[in-house]
Amino acid sequence: MRKIFIVDTSVLLYDKTSIHSFPDNDVIVPLVVLDELDRFKEKKGYLGENARYINRYLDVLREKGNLHKKIHLDNNQTITVALNGFGNVPVGLDANSADNRIIAFALQLTQSQEVDVILITKDINFRVKCDSLGIKSEDYYKVYFFM
Repeated sequence: MRKIFIVDTSVLLYDKTSIHSFPDNDVIVPLVVLDELDRFKEKKGYLGENARYINRYLDVLREKGNLHKKIHLDNNQTITVALNGFGNVPVGLDANSADNRIIAFALQLTQSQEVDVILITKDINFRVKCDSLGIKSEDYYKVYFFM
């Protein structure tokens, strides 16, 4: 059964190949994540490299269709950039925080979908907040293969 994975900035900066790591599932990149990536693209080292890679990859995907609609990949994965659903930040959370706007989106999606919606983030506090609100969340680990 397909799942919906909402991918946080921390995952994309941690592993640029993470965007390819969800075969047979739907990946959603919230629009606010693109704003956060933009702040890292000029950085030296792997953070800047990873931010630039994700931006270039999404730019290439534009040739296949509109990013706000599902783009189908060869591994039976889809990628969508979410534009709406960030406004209903739960009471007690700062509505100006990008993480909290992503939580609002994840909560709305969790309540409206019949499939599993899972927020993927490297941020421990983000995962704790999600759990407190009934949103499934997981850490992301890069898998290394050694020959």
